[in-house]
Parts: sequence; structure tokens; C-alpha cells
Amino acid sequence: MVNKGRVALFFGTVAALCHAVWSVLVAGGWAQGWMDWAMAKHFVTGTYVVGAFDLGGAVFLVAMAFVIGLVDGFILAALWNAI
Repeated sequence: MVNKGRVALFFGTVAALCHAVWSVLVAGGWAQGWMDWAMAKHFVTGTYVVGAFDLGGAVFLVAMAFVIGLVDGFILAALWNAI
């Protein structure tokens, strides 16, 4: 049996950290190059343009990623415990 709270916290933290790294890439101006490289590796063509950095948007992105990861982790842990 897994602890639902700990699993939820882990999922929320990982999701928030991933999105915080993305926000740093955008703020530093490195996101477009990474995006071009990653899309080419997946055989995706087209024009994807990374927008300008917005601190409020970045904070909201990281917070929402945390909340959604938290909920997902809790649900997955509950399902795991039910098996």
C-alpha cells in the first residue's frame, strides 16, 4: 500500500519542476532552439514559435502543473491501493 499524500506530492513536484525548467528556458531565450531540435527528432515539421516570457504566466504554469500533478498522483495512488 502506498501513501497517497506522498505520491501526490511527488507527482506534483515533478510536474512543477519540469514546467519551471521550461520557464527558465523561455526566460533565457533557449527554448526556441530546444524546440526546433526536439521537433526535428520527432519528424515534426511546421513552424512553432516560442512566445515572449511572462513572469505571471510562468508562475501560473508552474502552480497549475503542481496542482494537476498532485491530483493525478493522488488518483493513481488510490487506484494502486485498490488493486
